[in-house]
Amino acid sequence: MASLSTTMDALPALTPAQWCQVFFGLSTAAVLAIQVVPKTTQRLLLDYGARSPANATDDRTKEATGPKDIDLFTKAAKAVSSIGQIPHSWFMHFYVASVAGSAFWAWQYLQSGSAMTFIAARQAASGGPSTSIEQTVLVWTLMALQGTRRLYECLFVMRPGSSKMWFVHWLLGLGFYLCMSVSVWIDGSAALRQAAAPNFESLLSPGVVMGTVAYLYGWTNQHNCHKYLASLKKYSLPEQGLFRYLICPHYTCECLIYLGLAIIAAPKGYIVNRTLMGALWFIVANLGTTADGTKQWYAQKFGAEKVASKWRMIPFVL
Repeated sequence: MASLSTTMDALPALTPAQWCQVFFGLSTAAVLAIQVVPKTTQRLLLDYGARSPANATDDRTKEATGPKDIDLFTKAAKAVSSIGQIPHSWFMHFYVASVAGSAFWAWQYLQSGSAMTFIAARQAASGGPSTSIEQTVLVWTLMALQGTRRLYECLFVMRPGSSKMWFVHWLLGLGFYLCMSVSVWIDGSAALRQAAAPNFESLLSPGVVMGTVAYLYGWTNQHNCHKYLASLKKYSLPEQGLFRYLICPHYTCECLIYLGLAIIAAPKGYIVNRTLMGALWFIVANLGTTADGTKQWYAQKFGAEKVASKWRMIPFVL
């Protein structure tokens, strides 16, 4: 009880950047915590889209929904996950939120809005490491570009489907992108409050250049992956381009995008931005779990030999 009281007392002292880090940390912990429950229960809680138990047609997913010999915990998970099934196409809302968040905070900055003024003042008062105005604007712009491209893909590239997902996935995704819309500028609060002339030479530093290259590689290749997936016959095995080596290269590219942002936004004397690294860890945990489920689903549907030699998401690691 004493430790809980100490924790509650410390919460008001957290800076806005630390609140973002807490959100990413708790979200990552929640995803990882589910890994300790039985596989059948994991599928009920984590699988969505074509792999969702609600769309079960193969033996592996029937195992998760079948009526025989399931324990009380799995029964409870099945009951909970059956509530609030929503269209998988609602993923588009993530990118609507991302673009809207980027636009809202840009408007707040240009208009010296009260919301940004309050948050930035509190962050700047903490005296923590700060990114430059040039880094902040660049990362802000790149995140807006990512959200815009993903929204475009949802509208004009990806084919609509009838699969379902649990509403908790939707809420977590919305929370992530809304938090990201703040995270891209929060560590630059001190610079945003100053009226100093821009120094674009700072964008030529090795860290910013390396991060930008990583971002652009991930951004471009993720779009190529999504176009290729959209061109495939429904639920066929992708085998061209990066899919020759990886189960989910579009997830690999997502990790590169956020790694690039974290490197670009690193404060002076730091290798990465701590807040954006929190976002990256969530991406790795969440998409890594999904990639693992995708490999199992492919093995069941197309044969284990078809995917045995492929990495799930991160070459030589996962």
